[in-house]
Amino acid sequence: MFQWFWRLLYESTPVEFRSVFGLAESVERLQAATKRSVFSSLGETAAVGKVSGEGVRLQRVIPMVGNSFKPFFVGRFEVRDDVVMLTGRFTMTLFAKIFMSFWFGMTLLFAGGVLLSNFRSPTPIRSLWLFQPFLMLGFGIALVAFGKWLSRNDAAWLSQVIEGALGGSKQGVEDPMNVAVADPGAMPMPLKCAALFFAILGSWALVARLVPPPAKNVNAGMDQVVAGTPLGGLNTVWGVAFVVLAVGIWMRRPWAWWAVFVVIAVGYMQPMFTVFRDIRVSPPIAMQVIYGMLGLGVCVVWGLWWYAQRKHFRWA
Repeated sequence: MFQWFWRLLYESTPVEFRSVFGLAESVERLQAATKRSVFSSLGETAAVGKVSGEGVRLQRVIPMVGNSFKPFFVGRFEVRDDVVMLTGRFTMTLFAKIFMSFWFGMTLLFAGGVLLSNFRSPTPIRSLWLFQPFLMLGFGIALVAFGKWLSRNDAAWLSQVIEGALGGSKQGVEDPMNVAVADPGAMPMPLKCAALFFAILGSWALVARLVPPPAKNVNAGMDQVVAGTPLGGLNTVWGVAFVVLAVGIWMRRPWAWWAVFVVIAVGYMQPMFTVFRDIRVSPPIAMQVIYGMLGLGVCVVWGLWWYAQRKHFRWA
């Protein structure tokens, strides 16, 4: 049990890759097969990180997916008998190891303190308090195990990218999440997720519109009678539009690709308009600027990701 827990958190798998090229060319080819920043991989899965003659640090980055417990490749180039070798290991980041070690350590101390207090206290502690530290411990273990399960293919994927760059066979690895669809009838996963999202959003708005509003009372707020106001009719329009947009994305129509940018822009401007319209609840100007900049950053990130999905649509 202890060994399993130790491997779960501190496991490090050594690995070596042999290059058929010289040192300088090996570094150049691996740099060409990878990217330097996660922002450069918003549209497709890529191997991202530092590649130089002094060291290599790579991770598999999937757009809009974060996982603190995925394996990183950490290594360096070596020359052995005129043969260039990339040696290193697959392991979690040092920050994740330190953070989860602190989590488990504090949880165990808390559990020990609760049990000791239960033995010395004249009145027994509630069962919920006794089991709470162990529930936190189990949650931490499940979180790490689930994160490693989600990234179970990352080490093999990165190995293929490295071998392809150093072995001269290929420069990368096809990923079912981003490759251009060869089969016209197939549907890439990003478009499936986008279509499902807009379908749920539109259906939700339509159902909310059809549900009768509650009876008005003295304390009723605007949110309780919105279905009977012009705003309720606007929600109906948005609901129908989102459903139609979901169908267009599923059918990979070009107009649906453009329409999503309109949705992103409206989603950014609508809350800003609400803040400036109601003077009574208007926050300080500094907060408005910060809120606007953060919202703009989010829109830019999503816009870049959606722009990269252009290749999946059926253009004339």
